Amino acid sequence: MITIKKYANRRLYDTSRSSYVNLDDLAALIRAGHDLEVIDVKTEEDLTQEVLMQIVLEVMKGTEFFPAGMLRRIIRSSGDGPAELLVRKQLVT
Repeated sequence: MITIKKYANRRLYDTSRSSYVNLDDLAALIRAGHDLEVIDVKTEEDLTQEVLMQIVLEVMKGTEFFPAGMLRRIIRSSGDGPAELLVRKQLVT
């Protein structure tokens, strides 16, 4: 597991290579089969999902992968009601 530290200025630091990286570099690491975690330096919060989503949207041009209808369903499933929980469960599996 490669640990990436994210600084307040949005810079990403790869602790395994002791160098700063960008989203394209992270995408290349993932394509090469590496697992990574992204941790906020100040709060130690796990930002992995946020950064992975950013890679999908910015590097992979995710808008081409996700049709507008699917994005609407994802946004609508963000509540805590039974219907939203069921939709979220279906999206994950």
